[in-house]
Amino acid sequence: MNRVALVGAGCGRGALTLRGAQLLSACACVVYDSLLDASVMERIPAHCVKYDVGKRAGGHSASQEDIHALLLACSRQYPLTVRLKGGDPFVFGRGGEELAFLTAAGVPCEVVPGVTSAVAAAERFGIPVTHRGVSRAFTVMTAHTDAGIPDFTACAKAQGTLVFLMAKAAAGKIADDLIKGGMSAETPACVVSAAGMSGEAMHRCTLSHLADTAALLPAPMTVIVGMVCAEGLLGPYMPPPRVVVTGTAAHVSGVCRALEAYGLDPVPCVHRRIVPRPLGAFFARLDCFDRLVFTSGNGVEVFWEQARQAGIDVRRLAGKRIAAIGGATAARLAEHGILADLVPAQYTAHALAQALRADGADRARTALLRAAEGSEELLSVGTQIDVYDTVDCEEGILCAERALSQAACVTFSSAGGARALLARVALPVGIKVVCIGEETASAVRAAGYCPAVAERPAADSLARAVREVLCSD
Repeated sequence: MNRVALVGAGCGRGALTLRGAQLLSACACVVYDSLLDASVMERIPAHCVKYDVGKRAGGHSASQEDIHALLLACSRQYPLTVRLKGGDPFVFGRGGEELAFLTAAGVPCEVVPGVTSAVAAAERFGIPVTHRGVSRAFTVMTAHTDAGIPDFTACAKAQGTLVFLMAKAAAGKIADDLIKGGMSAETPACVVSAAGMSGEAMHRCTLSHLADTAALLPAPMTVIVGMVCAEGLLGPYMPPPRVVVTGTAAHVSGVCRALEAYGLDPVPCVHRRIVPRPLGAFFARLDCFDRLVFTSGNGVEVFWEQARQAGIDVRRLAGKRIAAIGGATAARLAEHGILADLVPAQYTAHALAQALRADGADRARTALLRAAEGSEELLSVGTQIDVYDTVDCEEGILCAERALSQAACVTFSSAGGARALLARVALPVGIKVVCIGEETASAVRAAGYCPAVAERPAADSLARAVREVLCSD
């Protein structure tokens, strides 16, 4: 029997429930909103049909009636459709309307609650919406409706903590109305921007300064008003150090997992994208080479995927010597059943070039299977084969720019990636910088920074170096 599950994705990284993750992994279709964390989207199976119906202020991509019609159509076509919504489906998410529509149409449904920003936005910064002796209740309301900004005067009489969602444009009126209703202008308040997202930030203030404080931060914004916002209520709050992780998707994912194992708070910023180049011409003259050199895991994956698509018989590699720049690249080769013949002790282009010379490599018969922007030093020992381009990802650069101001550390995984980001973004004073290797570190030093360097060019080693740098303070 076909069914639809209304799933709350929660507020940012790590907030998806176990049941939500189970349904995502099993579904055939996903109808999803905007403002969902990348870690949630990564759980959607590759074969899934995906529909983006996210709504943002000033730019709705689909009307609610269109969403109803789409959900009904999907329920008739797919065994399991997940309607993925930010936060909780029923907290200002119009999930109730969708459930009522589907139920009336006879579609079996399941509702999976999510962690709502109504409590999570404050909690992420150590602010409890209720606290013994301070607040026995909390009131949640939207600061934005189809009719405009509501009148909040009566809210001044409410007990406990007030939480206003979608409050960026309404912050000034919230303060004016509450003060007009009798609340002290010195009442503690705070604004939380982009809760659970890469650029999340929180500023405390008093009610009288709420409008000015809200102007400093971008939407989406949650405003909390009440004594729970007072500085030092629970003593000094020490959240896990935040680490901005830059690079390609595969690298960022591995480093984030390693950092989480150390109890750190990684912010994934994928600011470099792999664009494969066609390798048909290379495969046609594969027999002209007796050595294949791989300088990254990305190169390995692009090579094998295109070899598979081209129907290359792996027996054509028989007798060829295979070189890898380091252990991580060699490990990726091993996943495809190829054990590297040559891996230098030091994982650098210089060491690889020396090792190839010592191995008797013939430049004309040695294929450098790597990015188009690879190190020039290797060109003295091999023939360049452009396997892929690495291009800047604007969204990832903006992600890093937002997140760096709140971060304790930033990591870089390649010289090209470091140059691309540092050409656009200045690092905050005092932030720690950790690089995956010496070539990357050289590019960072050229930009005027003093990075630490991981012992090995691998995700676990990079994460360990980050922990050591942060613990040394």
